[in-house]
Amino acid sequence: MSYKERMIKGASWNFLFLMLAAPIGYFVRILYANSLTKIEVGLFYAILDLISMVAIFRGLGLNNAVIYFIPKYLVQNRKDLIKSTLILVMIIQTLMAVLMAVLMYLFSSTIINNYINSQGQFGDFTVIFSVFLTMVFGYYLFEGIKAVVFNSFQGFQSQKIFSTCNFLNISSILLLSIIFIHSGFGVYSPALAYTITPIAMVLIYGTIFLTKIFPEFFTEKFNFSKKLLNDIFLYSMPIMFGSAGFIIMGYLDSICLTYFTGLDAVADYRNVAMPTVLVLSYFASAVCRVMLPMSTELWEKGEKKNLSEGLKKLLSYSFIISVPFAVILAYFPTLLINLFFNENYISAAIPMSILSFGIIFLSMNNIVFNVFNGIGKPHLSTKILYIGALFNLIFNLILIPKFGTIGAAFTTTMSYILIQGLQIRYLRSLLDYTFPFKKFVFCMFSALISIVPLLVLRTMISNEYILILLSGLIYPISYLSLIFLLNILKLNELKSLKFCWSN
Repeated sequence: MSYKERMIKGASWNFLFLMLAAPIGYFVRILYANSLTKIEVGLFYAILDLISMVAIFRGLGLNNAVIYFIPKYLVQNRKDLIKSTLILVMIIQTLMAVLMAVLMYLFSSTIINNYINSQGQFGDFTVIFSVFLTMVFGYYLFEGIKAVVFNSFQGFQSQKIFSTCNFLNISSILLLSIIFIHSGFGVYSPALAYTITPIAMVLIYGTIFLTKIFPEFFTEKFNFSKKLLNDIFLYSMPIMFGSAGFIIMGYLDSICLTYFTGLDAVADYRNVAMPTVLVLSYFASAVCRVMLPMSTELWEKGEKKNLSEGLKKLLSYSFIISVPFAVILAYFPTLLINLFFNENYISAAIPMSILSFGIIFLSMNNIVFNVFNGIGKPHLSTKILYIGALFNLIFNLILIPKFGTIGAAFTTTMSYILIQGLQIRYLRSLLDYTFPFKKFVFCMFSALISIVPLLVLRTMISNEYILILLSGLIYPISYLSLIFLLNILKLNELKSLKFCWSN
């Protein structure tokens, strides 16, 4: 099977299950918004985001090392080194997770009083303390182990199995959340669901991995060596610092909102605005899971031209898919919030509109970062992410105290655009890559022109639900017509994709 066929099939399986997982993940947010108070929702995400920030020191970049070294050692036919890598990564991560969990417990009172409940919106300290400890000693410990298991499938390029991981994960969270909420656990329900799920995933997928994907694990020799440990850390430490920048980029908004504005704003931003727009990045997420190990293989074999051309096409497809949805989300935020959530979350509408355009660039950024990591250049990801994170931090501190969630959304969007510009600069020198700027401009033009019929419809139809139904039919027809008319996408490309999938 050619690299193109493998890429298309792998990305297609991931995209399929991401699209199946999308409504389930969104329903989790809807469930929380309509079953818990806004303060309770904000409390959960404030704790989750803090723990996710601390996860930098648990992972140490080792999860990405698993994805990088497995295909590398498969090419060398060194399955003993694959086993050794997995064992070392698991031991190091577990020890670091326990250490960080104990430290968070020791400083829990300070964290709760001076950060989580700094605005005094949640009155009961014991409830916050109980939820916090559940997340720290449950979710935080087992989420790291789950990530190693999931990434092992990705390293072996077992895309069909790997594509089901997040789908089953979010399905489990939804099912457990419903059970706990209807059993009267209230504010504890999200924490319990997020804690039990990774334990179940480790048991299920760990068994599949050891019996179906890598049964040689039990027979191959464990070879501990300083060289192997050194190789792992030489790769993973830049990833860790890069991940730190990426995680700061992802969670700094929520951290600043928690501290400066309180839990209400966190609920708007993390339970409504950001999850809604992140739907736009699902194509990129599907591609990323195939791109990292495959780019490693192409780079090792010296096939830079194929890698460059493949990347150019993937980025083109990414914005062709995400741009029209971004325009729709920016156009109908209030209606979507009223439809899926409730009037308490209307304040998330403007941030959602702003973020919808930022996610276009986030999608492309994620694809390129996976290429950098896959070709053994994680230090470039680190450098770029820290520039973006510094920009994000400075402007969050300036804008969030005054503008709240709107300031956070604007800062994040500008950070994503800055990062894309820096990535293009390095890709040009590494892969002789040129950004498909003309296609991007024409794509934006097509998406904006296609909104004109919707503006006309809005003056003629007062019922918003009929309006969104008709818009959902007219807009994609207009958009697709324009991208074919302007040669942004050609029919022979679609036929080629179909042929690769059918084979």
